[in-house]
Formats: sequence, structure tokens, C-alpha cells
Amino acid sequence: MLKQMREGAKSTVLKTVLFGLLLLAMAGLALLDVQGMFRRGVSSNTIVNFGREKLTAPEFDRIVQSTLREQQMKQSDAYRAGLPLQILRREIDNRLFSMAANGLGLQVDDALAAKQVGEIISPLVKKGLSEKEALQRILQTYNLSEGQMVASLKEQLSLQQLLAVITSGAYVPQQLIGDALKYRHEWRRGEYFTLTAENGAASKPPADEELKAYYDSIAGEYALPEYRTLSVIVLDKKSLGDSVKISEDKLKQYYDDNIGDYKSSEARVISQVVAADEESAVKIHDTALKTGDLKKSAAAAGKDKGSYIKAGTFTEASMPVELSKPAFAGEAGKALAPVKSALGWHVLYIEKVIPGVTKPFDAVKSDIEKELSQEQISEAVYQGANKIDDEIAGGKTLSEVAKEHNLHEVILEKVDAHGMGQNGRKPDAAIPLFDKVIDTGFNLKKGAASQLIETPEGSFVIASAVDIFPSEQQSFDKVRADVLARWKKNNLVKALAGKSAKIMERLKLGESFDGIAKELGKTVQSTSLVQRGTPAAKANMNDGLMAALFSLDRTGHATTVSGDGSVTVIRLAERKIRAPQEASKEDAAGIEAILKRSLRQDLLEQYRMFLMAKYDVTINDKLMGEMYAPKDEGDLGGDE
Repeated sequence: MLKQMREGAKSTVLKTVLFGLLLLAMAGLALLDVQGMFRRGVSSNTIVNFGREKLTAPEFDRIVQSTLREQQMKQSDAYRAGLPLQILRREIDNRLFSMAANGLGLQVDDALAAKQVGEIISPLVKKGLSEKEALQRILQTYNLSEGQMVASLKEQLSLQQLLAVITSGAYVPQQLIGDALKYRHEWRRGEYFTLTAENGAASKPPADEELKAYYDSIAGEYALPEYRTLSVIVLDKKSLGDSVKISEDKLKQYYDDNIGDYKSSEARVISQVVAADEESAVKIHDTALKTGDLKKSAAAAGKDKGSYIKAGTFTEASMPVELSKPAFAGEAGKALAPVKSALGWHVLYIEKVIPGVTKPFDAVKSDIEKELSQEQISEAVYQGANKIDDEIAGGKTLSEVAKEHNLHEVILEKVDAHGMGQNGRKPDAAIPLFDKVIDTGFNLKKGAASQLIETPEGSFVIASAVDIFPSEQQSFDKVRADVLARWKKNNLVKALAGKSAKIMERLKLGESFDGIAKELGKTVQSTSLVQRGTPAAKANMNDGLMAALFSLDRTGHATTVSGDGSVTVIRLAERKIRAPQEASKEDAAGIEAILKRSLRQDLLEQYRMFLMAKYDVTINDKLMGEMYAPKDEGDLGGDE
């Protein structure tokens, strides 16, 4: 079992709890709940009990807020998607499996954790940051110390070890693979007829009162959206202009202070012979001194006496200490006295000395400027953003701030909550994190400005709600024609649904499929014989008809499929299994992978339920409802 755990640490298959989510969860514990989207005065109670441990309401709410900000998700969408419950499930799973890993004594060494840190910062390093800068960027982004990050990684890796062990027993029998292949290679043919408008009972046009009542029931669908005019400014490198230029003196000073970084070490071109013993090495050395040819000297001594290694270029740091000292003390054109290492006795021949050089200031000036300017730009942007934030807090409008700091102000005229203008298109404006800016703007009161919105590139965006145009209800007279068309279509759907329900009852009682179709004046059509999984378009069927055909249990059974103003009655006429005698290795491997993944998930879920019982996990559903269930439609959007 311990061997399985060690192997599990190396596996990437079971990284079910992503490190990014773990960092988000930790960051949520450190961030302040500045907007309180979901708060409704809930007291500091417990959301989850893990035996003696607890997850409190404030602690969990900070995690929710952090996730919302990271995913740039609107609170109304979060309600509908059940995001708080998803986050709660994630938090419970993280803590349960971590408790289990700790209980089993699973530990991760520093080397593996360091390797994982390297993988995390690698994308930033590829963009030009040093490893130290990349690490600091990650730590600042998630508000973590280096120690917290390493501890989190170790916890995550130990958790992966545990999951690997739990799922290692997922075995798929060959019989199950065979049955699954038969399922995949099942072919079906259906027969069907379609009820259309003429099969629905003719209905009288509704009276105005009836139509008006119908409109009142769907009036919300005819409401024009709320529009807002937003003001946006962006503080980035471009907006700073010449304020981040670095003087020649400062660049030269940096060069002088770090001159060692611009020096290349002396190198030497060295060939060598590795002999098995000192006596052989001395003979080869003496011969080389006379002939000046180390290779021929080694050959003359015999193959079993020494192996010649052709010349290579070395720096002192790239060679073992016992070889580097004599190699870099000797002169070019001479064979050096034998030296012993762990590999044997070495006879070195210095063929060439390449002096170390120092790159001139002009050659590295642009690199230094790039490095220093990036650091200075980041600091200038940050300081400028804080100054502007203070000015807005002091009562200045966004337009006033933009003029004083010579910043470009972007006005988004009458956009809806999705950023669409009245023309149905998004404004042509180069604004970072556009969707997040729009969402922020729609949570502001008129005249209010947002907090600083930081982008991944290190710039800042601020939005202000200049004007608000509330949602308007369109009058009945204006949309009467459209409402009438919808009423007719709705009545037709009801009529066809009633008709098709009666047909299904008759078929269940044993009446003839063909007979009912003939009675209705319909021609029974047949699909082609199609394989499960075939794209509907390729089979000349729509998606609904294809799904219905493969949903039927037995030949002769029927079901209905609703369309746009129609209902199709389809029955299963024929089914065949055309599985190959010998399935290809690719097919079998694909099926096995799918089944194994399902078994692993099942094993994990069973283990999770065991841990829920072991650690006596209880969830405060009532408190979750009070915090995150919208009380009315007004809770789903609008001003705070």
C-alpha cells in the first residue's frame, strides 16, 4: 500500500482538486468581504461541523465572495447556478480528504513541493519574469506567504496520494467491456408520422380581455432591459506616458552594482583520457608530453588501458572540483599530470583557453532598462491607482479625476447588464475585463464609482454609473400582434399535446400504429438503420427524433417528440447488434478508460460518504438558505 501511495504522488491522472481552487479558497480566508453581496445580517454561526472542527458563516462567505470576484460572475447568475452550494461541496471535500490524509500520516517532502512551485511559476517565467519575480507575483495575487504556499502544496500533494490509493482498485472486467462495445454498436430503425396544425382543434380568436390576461401572465418577457451609461478609466503603462522613463545614470549605476551578472567566466577546450589505473595514466601522460597528441598516446597504450574523450568546452564551475583546479591552473598546449576522480585516473590536455569577457554597458543597456522599467511601471501604476482611489473617496467624480491626471475616459452609452448597446452590439471599446467592469457598473448607485479593479496584466480599471435608465414595460397595444401569435402557437401546442396523449393511450391498448396513422391521413415514414452515437444530421434526422429513437426499450414501443408547431409519434421498428468479432484495441481501450473513470468516481464517492460519517459532518441548511437563497426577484440584480 505504501508503494501505491508513492506512485500516486507521481500521477497526474487524479488531480481532482486543482491547486488553483485551493489557492482561491485560501485567498478567500484572507480577503475582506468588501461588498457583502449575499449578506443579510446573518450572525456568525456555523455552516458545517466536522466533529469538533467548524466552518463558520463569515469564513465561508469570504470564500464565496473571493470565488465570485475571480470568476467575474454576477450574483444573480451565481444564485441560479447554485454556486454557493458548489463551493460548499468543494470546501467539505477538501477538508474531509485532508483530514483523512493527515490521519494516515501521508507526508510530502520539500523536493516534490519545490518541483510543483516551479511548475506553477513557469508560465510567468516564460513571459520574461525571473523566478523570484514570478513567485512574488503569485504570492501577491493570492495574498499568501511563501510558507503558506508550500504548506498548501504539500497538503494538496498528500491529498493526491490518498486519492490515487483509493481509486487504484478500479478494475473493469472484460465482460463489461464487451457488453459496452455491444451497446455502442447497436443499430436501430424507427417508423414515425407527424401531427401538424391541421390535426389540432381549431380555436376561436381570443377576446381582448382573454388576450390581455394572457399578456399579463408573460408581461415580464416584454420588458425592456435596464440600461446604464457608464464612465470608465484605465490606469496602465500607456496612460503613464514619460513618467516611467529611467535615467542613463540610474541604468549605469545598476550595471556597476551588478557587474558580476554581465561577466562570462573563462572557459577551456579540454580533451582527456580516463585510465583504469595510475600506472597506465602515467604512461599515457609521458607519451603525450613527447608527441603532443593525447589521442594517439591513448591508442598506443591499448584499448583496455585508457579511453579517449574528445575535446569539449568547460567552465571551472562545470567540472568536478578535483579536475577543475588543475585544469584551470595549467597552460594551453600541455598534457597535465594524472588526476584521480571517482571515475578513474584522468589525463587532461588543454587545447585552448577562452578568456572571460565582460559585456559592455551599451550591449546590455536595453535589457537593464526593460527590467527596471517593468518594476518601476508596476510601482507607478499601483501608486497612481491608490491616489485616484483616495481622490474618488474624497468626493471627486471620475470625469474630474480623468481630466486632472490626463487619463482617457471611455463613456459606454446606454448598455445593458450584458454590455450590449441598444443596437444589440457591444461597444467598440478596448477595456480590460470588460464583462467584470459591466457587472461592477450595474451594482453601483447613480453617481457612485467602483473600487479599483486590478487586471492580470497589472493595470487598474475604475467604473462609475453616470446615469441609470430603469427597465420599462412595453404596453399591451404595442406588442398585441406578437402576443396574439404566441397565444395561437401556445393553444396549438396544447391541442397537439392532447391529441398525441390520446394516440399513446390507444397504442398502449394494442391498436395498430399504421391504422392510427391512416385514420389521421398520415403516411408512416421510416428512418434509415442508424448506429448509436451517429450524428443526427448524418442520419437525416433532428436531434430530438434521434434521442427518442434510442430512448425506447423494446421493439414496437413508441414515444412522442414535440417540435415547432408539431408532434411526431415514433416507434422502434428494428434493432440489431453489429459488434465486430474482434474489437480494435483503440475501441476497447477507449471503453475501458470511460468505465474505469466511472468506477473511480464511484469509489471516491463511497469513500467520501464514509468520511462524512466518520467525521460526523453536519450542514446547516437553514443558515445556507438564509444567506444565499434570493427572497424575491429584486434580490437578483440592481443597485446595492
